[in-house]
Amino acid sequence: MTIGVLVVGLGQIGMGYDLDQDKNLYALTHARAASIHPDFQLLGGVDSDEHQRRLFEKHYLAPSFSEITSAMQALKPNLVVVATPTQEHYRSVSEVLSCERPTAILCEKPLSYSLSEAKRIVAEAERLNCSLYVNHMRISDRAVANIKDRIINRDIIGPVKCVAWYTKGLFNNGSHLLNLLQYWLGEVEAVNIINPGRLWAGTDPEPDVCLQFTSGSVFLLSAREENFSHYTIEMIAGNGRLSYEDGGKAITWKSVVDDSICQGYRVLSQVNESLASDLDFIQWHVMDQLAKSLRGESAQICTGKDALRTLELLTRIKAKL
Repeated sequence: MTIGVLVVGLGQIGMGYDLDQDKNLYALTHARAASIHPDFQLLGGVDSDEHQRRLFEKHYLAPSFSEITSAMQALKPNLVVVATPTQEHYRSVSEVLSCERPTAILCEKPLSYSLSEAKRIVAEAERLNCSLYVNHMRISDRAVANIKDRIINRDIIGPVKCVAWYTKGLFNNGSHLLNLLQYWLGEVEAVNIINPGRLWAGTDPEPDVCLQFTSGSVFLLSAREENFSHYTIEMIAGNGRLSYEDGGKAITWKSVVDDSICQGYRVLSQVNESLASDLDFIQWHVMDQLAKSLRGESAQICTGKDALRTLELLTRIKAKL
């Protein structure tokens, strides 16, 4: 069955990032992914900005609307992607659920800046039997699943120690790394603030934090977005080093070997094992995993409850500042 999709919010992640890119090489937005994945059909888009609506209609040959209710009534989508600004997520999801109820909603991350709002979103979707997913997209990358399997199978031996860098706010972009680290390392048992840092754009904190997970510890450090974007993780394990660079575009593993010269010493191999990722096509993979989940299959995708766990951690960190 083809799943009809409505994209609410036609900004960068909704439509903009790959608008002028080759569709065979890039799927960085919800509109592009829904338009090219065989399990989905892009029915339409919603945005308050007329210019964005005209762009959408020109590129995707589908209707656009200025508000959610009329789009829901006209198109009756099975899946609604909510890509409005974070502060509007609660209103957007609530309006979707008050109309023609879709089978599923995929909401941008974070679910909300407010934990209480996020809890209401998750509870209402569950009450109305609407499957809720959140676009912590790295969970759907094949390399991320590979690393998770290695940790479970002790091919990466813990407890591990990590240094992770983020820019552009703890909630805005640090949440991506925290969600990823929760997926790999389990529950957070302790939070310690190293430096409270500044506020990105006057609202989003950028602290340096030490986090104790079930399977290891993480030093989460903030860099400055105005200098350059920076999202990396270095994981030191009992049997090697994992390097997660360029936001996940370059992932390598180095195993521990005996030093060829100094007897009795153990060092990292000079050979890098590259783990294949596909971030240039990541929104296609999110949609692919979402389709699997809706078919009742095992899927690598962040659910509303998973995202709520990440937001609870974000709120816990913020409360300590």
